[in-house]
Amino acid sequence: MEFLKKNLANIVTLLRVFMTPLFVVFMVLSNTSTGFKYAALGVFAFGAVTDWFDGQIARRMNIVSQFGIMVDPLADRLFIGATLITLYVMGFIPLLFMVLVLGRDLLMVAGYPFVKKIDASKVAVHWTGKVATATLFVALGMLILSPRPGTGFQAGFNGYSFTTWSSWQTWGLWLFIVGAALSLLSGGVYVARVIQLLREEKEGNPGETAPAESTA
Repeated sequence: MEFLKKNLANIVTLLRVFMTPLFVVFMVLSNTSTGFKYAALGVFAFGAVTDWFDGQIARRMNIVSQFGIMVDPLADRLFIGATLITLYVMGFIPLLFMVLVLGRDLLMVAGYPFVKKIDASKVAVHWTGKVATATLFVALGMLILSPRPGTGFQAGFNGYSFTTWSSWQTWGLWLFIVGAALSLLSGGVYVARVIQLLREEKEGNPGETAPAESTA
């Protein structure tokens, strides 16, 4: 029982990882039945809620761990990455949309070896990262509900509705653009902070500790 209490936040994070393939399966099966699309949306919503829930658990129960600080953002990247790739392959989003967010996330993952050289708890979450993640989750949920504009692997924007405001697709596409822009901005802020801390570590003058939730 004590183990469960101390690791509850991490268990919720790992649950999000295990739910990721289930979302992919439901989306693929949505080609045969609309019911699977709503099932996929349900799994996606669950993943989005746990992204917020695990951080709340860790802070309120005072069980923030080094494992959680490192694994939580990786779980987010895996969940969002799998969603983006699935939606792109099925034709729900154009190539550029997937590349923008996945490219940013891959750069962030590539930077984790540098983060290990410093105290990860000093890398505070910037508000742009929180807003970006929330916006992308809402946008992707809307795009899951939208009709497919083509047969998949869309490189351009032909067939995508950017002006039909009564469509889930229009709202989803524009919210995605906003979320992607904020995601790139938050990535820049995060990289700048890590570079600053690495410089301070090298000079033997560590910066002030800032509370961390995840590096979204």
